[in-house]
Amino acid sequence: MGRHSIPDPDEQPDEPDRLDDDGPGAETDAADAPDAADRGARTGPVPTGGPAVPRARRSLGEWRGGHRSEGGRRGVSVGVIAALITVVVLVSGVILWRFFGAVLSHRSDTAAARCVDGDETVAVVADPSIAEHVQQLAEEFTGTGRQVADRCVSVTVKAAGSNAVISGFIGDWPADLGQRPALWIPGSSIATARLQAAVGTETVSDARSLVRSPVQLAVRPELQSALGERDWAALPALQTTPDALDGLDLAHWGSLRLSLPTSGNGDAAALAAEAVATVSAPADHPATDGVSAVRSLVGGQPTLADTSLAEAMNVLLGAEDPASAPVHAVVTTEQQLVARAASSADRTDTLAGWLPSGPVAVADYPTVLLAGSWLSDEQVTGASEFARFLRKPDQLATFAEAGFRAPDTDDDTDDALPDSDVTDFPAIEATVPVGDDSLRATLANTVSAPAAGPATVIMLDQSMGEQDGARSRLANVTAALGAAVAGLPADSTVGLWTFDGIEGNAAVAAGPIDEVRDPVTERLEALGATSDGAVSFTTLRLVYTEALAQYQQGRPNAVLVITTGPHTDKTLDGPGLQDYLRGAVDPARPVAVNVLDFGDDADRATWEAVAEISGGSYRQLPSSDTPELATALSALLG
Repeated sequence: MGRHSIPDPDEQPDEPDRLDDDGPGAETDAADAPDAADRGARTGPVPTGGPAVPRARRSLGEWRGGHRSEGGRRGVSVGVIAALITVVVLVSGVILWRFFGAVLSHRSDTAAARCVDGDETVAVVADPSIAEHVQQLAEEFTGTGRQVADRCVSVTVKAAGSNAVISGFIGDWPADLGQRPALWIPGSSIATARLQAAVGTETVSDARSLVRSPVQLAVRPELQSALGERDWAALPALQTTPDALDGLDLAHWGSLRLSLPTSGNGDAAALAAEAVATVSAPADHPATDGVSAVRSLVGGQPTLADTSLAEAMNVLLGAEDPASAPVHAVVTTEQQLVARAASSADRTDTLAGWLPSGPVAVADYPTVLLAGSWLSDEQVTGASEFARFLRKPDQLATFAEAGFRAPDTDDDTDDALPDSDVTDFPAIEATVPVGDDSLRATLANTVSAPAAGPATVIMLDQSMGEQDGARSRLANVTAALGAAVAGLPADSTVGLWTFDGIEGNAAVAAGPIDEVRDPVTERLEALGATSDGAVSFTTLRLVYTEALAQYQQGRPNAVLVITTGPHTDKTLDGPGLQDYLRGAVDPARPVAVNVLDFGDDADRATWEAVAEISGGSYRQLPSSDTPELATALSALLG
């Protein structure tokens, strides 16, 4: 075996290994090693037959023939040391970060639990129809010790109607309502539209429905049956026609006598007005084209001691003879109706609810999160948390027990709705389609700030001799028109013109309704049909010119043309009439031309253009022998 060869497993070394006297791992170079004899003399003979002497193990490098460094021990790499130090630092950093993070988190939690920065009050204003229930849940929310950052949050609730809240944002906030709110729960999203129209959209950061309640009519049970499947559009004519309910087999009941309370009634009156306008407007026309029907409905309501729901319901239920009662029906919500019935015994014989057929008007009670400089970050956050709290199943069940429906028709909380003798909570198949916020605010103003009665000149075609049902078209029209005029608001002004194939004539000069009601009715009853044509275009030119001259500020001014066509004018054709109107229309004195046209009138395109140019409405009916006639007249008279 060579000096530097690795021995075979069965090969014995020439001599036993020895440990270096210099310490572990040290060796003597071969050149300096003593010879064997000298070595044997110093150490003595090798023992035999005794236990084996352990031999030192050489490193792998030695057996492979490598030479050790001249400096002795091998050094450790600097890179390895740096890597180890880096790992130690990183691990230590993570441990310290977690430790101090836990300490700080604990301190933050402790500080919050102690509300070191004090309390924060979140002001909520809710419609009176829901405020009591919101207050109950606010106390529950506050009692849980809710915190935002280092402040404890408490919620206060004030009751106020939409008009008071909107007026407060426009001007000075009423002191009796406490702080300006962070959260507002009005009776419907109409109120949200009105607020944003008044003070800007930036005031509202979020609004979504909390609960819902359909708008109904509180009526006597007899009237519920008589109204049947009629819709919202039928109400203005029933309101303004003196003997409308007699025609529904309710002898001596007279007109509908519908009250639309605006106090303590949520937004029910505004929602009913929106439904009437939407359904009364011609197909594919905006709801504002039905606003005159709303004016007829509002203007024809009975006069009571005040505008509250309580007063209207007391009058409805207090009369011994329902036929002679000053009020036959009251617009309100399903929830309010249920609450009224539950508050007094034996109501099943005196009180019922009637839901008009077709689209349903719904009070949606939105949670309106407000934004403004008067709010702190903690108040904004607290209001948002409270709104979310109100939408939890347990809280929605609380509302359901009071008669409110869940915002989602499929929500299980509707199972908690109470049993009621006045409604079975029918399913809501479709809701009234609403327009944009501006349109909704405009319609709501017809109820909250109703305009004065209209100043209208009626222009009636005497050539309507066609047979419609049992009577002539003219007879049907004059009967319905007389009833509509009789139901106009007390401050209205009315005039009557008639025309045939020869000329147009002022039958009754325009004047206050109290002075001209009887003359107009008598003149209408005396009219007979003619067959010599209709000079409608030239007559309208005369009437429109006079209406401009007699324009009345502060009220809607209009000309109502009732015709069946075709015109027989020799000196003025359709394009000429349109040119006249384009030159005559005065934005400072707006006079709308509303047209009620029967049958297949060859002049239809002209009449539609006339209505559009003047800002009026066009309505076409195939026959006068229809309940829609009264509805159309109510919508077009003002």
